[in-house]
Formats: sequence, C-alpha cells, structure tokens
Amino acid sequence: MDKQPHSRAPLIVAIVLLLLPVLYVGSYLALVEPKVLRVVATNERGVLYGSSISGYRYGGRTAKRVFWPLESIDRKIRPAEWEEEPMKFVPHASPEHS
Repeated sequence: MDKQPHSRAPLIVAIVLLLLPVLYVGSYLALVEPKVLRVVATNERGVLYGSSISGYRYGGRTAKRVFWPLESIDRKIRPAEWEEEPMKFVPHASPEHS
C-alpha cells in the first residue's frame, strides 16, 4: 500500500492564474495618469494643431493598448478623474525669439 505523491502542479497553476488579474489591475493603477490635457500649438507656418495627452507613467502606446479595457472601465467608474483640463495654447517659438 504505497501512497503516491500528490502533484502540486494544479495548485501552482491555480495560484498563478489567480494572481495574474491582481498583477494586471495593480500595474494599471500604478501606471495610469488619468488627467486629460489638450494642447493646441502652431507650427512654423502658423497652422494650428492639437493633441490630447493622457496616458501612463511608463510604456507609452504599448501600455495604452494593454490597459485599454481597464481604462474604459475606469473612465466609467471615476469620470471626475478623467475630465479634460482647460485647453493650453503653446505658440510656435521662432528662432529669433529663442
């Protein structure tokens, strides 16, 4: 009557699978910067252009793609954090003014 050793692999797999969502949400919360800033500027020809800046402390576009599901949920849960700040205007600095 030998007792066969129990495999711990299912337990380890279960722990890893349970930790993945916690690590995903924790990483999102550590990296996200929810304020949206609109910037309008002119180029050397005087053409206005604008962009919205909201993002992450690290990771740039990759972080934006990876975390978009959480960001969309976050925008619904915390809309006040995602309000756009007033538009900032940055005039083009010509070389003679530098």
